[in-house]
Amino acid sequence: MTEIQTLPGVSWWHVIVQLERQQYTHGQIAASIGSTRGTVEGWKNKNAEPAHEDGERLVLLWLAVTGKSRDELPRRTSNILSAASFR
Repeated sequence: MTEIQTLPGVSWWHVIVQLERQQYTHGQIAASIGSTRGTVEGWKNKNAEPAHEDGERLVLLWLAVTGKSRDELPRRTSNILSAASFR
């Protein structure tokens, strides 16, 4: 029987930070994916998870801006607290 491996979830905080490093503001990210600035801020600062469609659009933006592959998406680490956890 084939074992299915599951990857840790996407680290939306890191996705957004990497877009910011490419000079994207939260407003520009939101406009690019059809969302609101407040929603993007929630994904970054409040550990909120985007709905599937929003997450997919954010991933597609990240892919286009960074030139990286889907396999290189930043993933959450289990059992390790990130700096964002202490906000």
